[in-house]
Amino acid sequence: MGITRYRKGVPTEAWYAAKLAATLSEDCGPCTQLVVTMAERDGVAPAVLAAMVAGDERAMPEDPLLGMRFAKAVMSHDPVADELRADIVRRWGEQALVSLAFAVTASRIFPTVKYALGHGQACRRITVAGTAVPVLKQAA
Repeated sequence: MGITRYRKGVPTEAWYAAKLAATLSEDCGPCTQLVVTMAERDGVAPAVLAAMVAGDERAMPEDPLLGMRFAKAVMSHDPVADELRADIVRRWGEQALVSLAFAVTASRIFPTVKYALGHGQACRRITVAGTAVPVLKQAA
């Protein structure tokens, strides 16, 4: 379980953005809501979280935008991940890259287990700071 909490050298918002991108790609509403709730408790601003869930890149600050774009590129095996990876290492260092890699990997485990056991539910609306936010369906 340590991989799920590993966060060294990376800004909190970027780490949660990567986690959310990975969780959203698995389309598990309960898992996504859990990540949002943890991010709220960890101090991520509701407006930033709502932008992440809605996929509104224009409303995201630079750090979470980089985390989300990196996670999406990694999950889709997009070569742009190389450029984003270099940017991450340049900004925050190697530990940050490992943190984001673990965030993406770990965030995909639980939705898979839930669906395999018959407990997965599609993402439709996620609550951020008491407000329902429609979920942008993402392709991974």
